[in-house]
Amino acid sequence: MKLKSIALVCFCLAFGGRMASACDTFRDPEPAVNSTFWCTQPWIDFFWDAYDFDKGDWDDGFGWSAACDLRRPLARTFQAIELVNFSSPVDPLVTSDFTGNFLHWAGNYTIQAYDELDGRCGDGSLRAYTTWGTIDDTAEFYMPFFYNENVVQRAGTLVHESRHADWCGHNGNDGSNACPAMSSSCDESFTDGCSGIGSPSGRGADGFQVMWLWWYAFEADAKHSSSTMKAFARDEANSLLDSRFDVNPCFHITKNGDKIKTC
Repeated sequence: MKLKSIALVCFCLAFGGRMASACDTFRDPEPAVNSTFWCTQPWIDFFWDAYDFDKGDWDDGFGWSAACDLRRPLARTFQAIELVNFSSPVDPLVTSDFTGNFLHWAGNYTIQAYDELDGRCGDGSLRAYTTWGTIDDTAEFYMPFFYNENVVQRAGTLVHESRHADWCGHNGNDGSNACPAMSSSCDESFTDGCSGIGSPSGRGADGFQVMWLWWYAFEADAKHSSSTMKAFARDEANSLLDSRFDVNPCFHITKNGDKIKTC
């Protein structure tokens, strides 16, 4: 829990009402990714505690009673958490390991950053909404996160929102050099993206998201990736690079993680 100052800050990832009766939380299942690993009681227990899930935020149809049912929001969230934590060819063995590249330690970063993950219906306009600066910081995830994103995109969104949970607000879409998306969810540049009281410096939420997608495309292991999934990562990263930075990063990535200059 972070007690940096008494300030209330909220950031959403655009593209929340709680009762599952207000939204459809039972859809066609998505393909399982290494579910024989994450869908076991020890790992469900670990994820539940590490990310501070609460029953009251994930029952009433969201999946608390069926944690492995990939038709439900909770299992889809667990599956994205699995990708964030264990896609590296060499997995971290402890949550204090921040060595190597971002794919190796991104999961540990999200565990450290998040205070609480909540499932909500939402109104369909947002994928997620993170609030910090209170006694109990929260990140809420909505129907578009669960059902409009594939598991790779969902993992990227978890990384994005974890940067907000670490008190990093967006600093882009300002002045005369606004981002192409013309959105409050933009960063100034690929390496400069944080603002707000108590904010860290350096790369922002969009930059973190792109970095994870880029490293995933470059070296995600076979248990957690396929050529199609790496293409998803490429497309999501390039979409962000084209739209979410005031200063054009001037590059794209390939589905193998190679870098291509664009300007």
